[in-house]
Amino acid sequence: MRRRTYLAGGASVLAGIAVSGFVSRPPNNERLLEAARESPDADEGSSNTETILPGTDHETPLYEIDAPNDGPTAMVFGGVHGDERGGIEAAREISDWRPDAGTLVVVPETNRVAVENNERRGVDGDLNRQFPADREPQSELAAGIWDAVEAHEPDVVLDLHRSLGIYSLHREFVGQAIFHSPDARGERLADRLNEDAVPWYLPFHKFTAGETSLTGPLLFQHTARELGASAYLFETTEFLLDHSAMVELSRLAAAHVLELHGLLEVGGGA
Repeated sequence: MRRRTYLAGGASVLAGIAVSGFVSRPPNNERLLEAARESPDADEGSSNTETILPGTDHETPLYEIDAPNDGPTAMVFGGVHGDERGGIEAAREISDWRPDAGTLVVVPETNRVAVENNERRGVDGDLNRQFPADREPQSELAAGIWDAVEAHEPDVVLDLHRSLGIYSLHREFVGQAIFHSPDARGERLADRLNEDAVPWYLPFHKFTAGETSLTGPLLFQHTARELGASAYLFETTEFLLDHSAMVELSRLAAAHVLELHGLLEVGGGA
């Protein structure tokens, strides 16, 4: 199979062996990303920009893109943790995508203060621990984000994150993993990424899918619990992958989620 690849720089040492990481982009992934970026005719579809928590330190843009055809609503979040730059960059790009059906809603810098400071936590701590079960969101920012989620009533939610290690290889890290609600398609998403994006010579970077219990305080768990959304939390890793590789994996994960849930139409079996 002829593949176009790019080098994930910063070759590292694993078990005494220098490993240079590549992320592959075979024809199926090329078609998928082309479909995501393709603009509809000028008189079809529409887009709108809103502001979450205007006039506050947390003020951040929300992009809504309506497709010309009816379909589900998907929300994509970047920057829930402000130092996880791959998801932020991917979400910024996704805000320019054009779905074939339904509505795509993107919040690239969910915790704006943390993003500006390049820190995991914002002024009220870790935003992704502020959506507990059976209680209201625990901060002004969490409440503002949740108001936006409820207003758009997403059928699908994808929250983009980054870790420092590999799930089940490094005890304290959860990279290269997809956590998902019971009705989401996490296993299929992991299979697609492992088949087409993760090269054979990085076996530890194969994605693992795991079903979440929905009892936790994370944003994606809250959307599944309260709204019945098919929800995903995507974790790629800095371990042996550079920034561009993590951005590529994040954008591919988003494109596959949109295609799996009917927002993108791709020929050729992407």
